[in-house]
Amino acid sequence: MILPSEQDEITGRQQDAWLDHLADILQQHGLGTPALIALEVGRPLSFLGGQVLWAAQPALSLFMPRQTIANTARVLENPTAVQALINRLEAGES
Repeated sequence: MILPSEQDEITGRQQDAWLDHLADILQQHGLGTPALIALEVGRPLSFLGGQVLWAAQPALSLFMPRQTIANTARVLENPTAVQALINRLEAGES
C-alpha cells in the first residue's frame, strides 16, 4: 500500500485546481447532484472515506491513476476541501 508522504502533498492552488476538475467531471457525467447529496450526508464520515481510498489504492490503481486516488483521498480527509467541493457542485447546479 502506498501511504501519503510529505513529498506527495499538494499545494492549495493544486487542490483548488483538482476540486474544479473533480466538480466538472461529476457535472459532465450527471453525477453532480448525487455527489452533492453523498457529500452532505456523509460529511461526518468523509475522513473515513479518505482512509478507505488509501487502503484500497492498490486495487483501485488497476482502474484509475494513483494520483487521482491520492488527490481524492486528500480532499475527503480535509473538511475544508469537502466544503469547497460542495460549494463548487452547488454553483454548478444553478
